[in-house]
Amino acid sequence: MLAAIAVGLLLGFAGPFGSYPAFPTATRYAFWLGLTAAGVVAALAADAVLPRSRLRPGALRIAAVALLSALPMTFVVAWTMSLIQPGRFYTPAQLFGLFWGVAAVQLLVAFAATATARTADGAEDQGRAPLPPERVAQTSPAAFPSTLLKRLPPAIGSDILALETEDHYLRVHAAAGSALILMRMADAVALLDPRLGAQVHRRWWVAEAAVAAMRSDGHKLSLCLTNQTEVPVGRTFAAAAKARFADARSAGDPDNRRERDISGL
Repeated sequence: MLAAIAVGLLLGFAGPFGSYPAFPTATRYAFWLGLTAAGVVAALAADAVLPRSRLRPGALRIAAVALLSALPMTFVVAWTMSLIQPGRFYTPAQLFGLFWGVAAVQLLVAFAATATARTADGAEDQGRAPLPPERVAQTSPAAFPSTLLKRLPPAIGSDILALETEDHYLRVHAAAGSALILMRMADAVALLDPRLGAQVHRRWWVAEAAVAAMRSDGHKLSLCLTNQTEVPVGRTFAAAAKARFADARSAGDPDNRRERDISGL
């Protein structure tokens, strides 16, 4: 409604389409304020009717809203004019000409209403505090993206354990088997929620739920997965892997737990 007031005051001051000097000042402002208020209502109704899938927010949608809302507003203007100027009558040809003038006003109204809505949305987004990490985790549980899952053959399932680089391909290790897909490791890691796991080597990414144990052989560190796959940990990833998968020391057979533990961790 603020948009209607602003546009109405502007048109009342400018007095387009012969409203100045035909109407007294008070009548002219009342005329344009009333019509722009009705125009906003008509524009909102037109925006609700138009499909959003085909006409997304933009100049084309604003033009479509203006033309559609100008249809009922043409008759509203004609009726209003008959009240201000008793005996005023519009022929079909005159109504057609009036339509384009009304459409021009509706274009201004639709643009102003859209700009006002975007400003309000932006202010609301800026004033909204971001959710803490724990709240994000509760509201949106981590899941493997469909972009990755739809490339996998159904036979290996969707329970991904690890990703391994093989030349220009990516081998996806799952609970029921493995398969090669055409994707770079960097692209796959960018798709994955960090809560699902981590990259531990330039050629390997592992799911946190799939890590059964951590092993060390001198300076070499590796992760043992639930399917018995042993994944090497790169030196640049070692510190992060130790911090991320430290709980894996307590997984597996209690009798073998100490053998799997890394001394000093």
